[in-house]
Amino acid sequence: MKKLYIIGAGGWGREVLILLRDHTDWGSVWDIAGFLDTRPHMLDGTGCDVGIVGDPLTHLPKEDELFVCAVGLPNGRQSFAQPILEKGGRFFTLHDAPLGWISVRVQIGLGAILSHRVQVSPDVQIGDFANIHSGSIVSHDVRIGDYAQISAMVFLGGGAQIGSKAIIYPHATITPGIKVGEGATVGAGAVVVKDVPPGVTVFGNPAKVIF
Repeated sequence: MKKLYIIGAGGWGREVLILLRDHTDWGSVWDIAGFLDTRPHMLDGTGCDVGIVGDPLTHLPKEDELFVCAVGLPNGRQSFAQPILEKGGRFFTLHDAPLGWISVRVQIGLGAILSHRVQVSPDVQIGDFANIHSGSIVSHDVRIGDYAQISAMVFLGGGAQIGSKAIIYPHATITPGIKVGEGATVGAGAVVVKDVPPGVTVFGNPAKVIF
């Protein structure tokens, strides 16, 4: 049986722990070996029954190990996943959470995480290490870039394009065909009706650039 390590022991990491325990392969194909985190006291006071067993920057992957990167923000996720990749570590893609629905012809990248009640329509492409949180709806032909962060209860309209490392905060609506540029941020509850340039932050209904 393989050992699976969760990189990141913050709130998202602990949510991913629950997702993993709901997975059909838990206890049969792999078991959870613990968290890897640079902050050794991160779990103090949480009551979590899985501990921090190492540092992702110094951990040396072994043949019988798997990894999932549960760091919330895109830049942090890349900074911890990349060293493991460079040392030959193998990442797990988590996308069969209960009560979700994934259609046919969906491409899901390496190390991506799809949470509970996520719905994904046909012909969607989800990039490596992208995260999609609970209750989000991804319509047909959407493209989600590497390390993008789709927060809870987001709606992505048909043909929308979300750039690498973009962050879409909860309850935002990206209308069909809209492009959100690389590294852009869409604020909570925003309704995006025009393309969003790379690196900017938009907010409101209709969404406007705020910085």
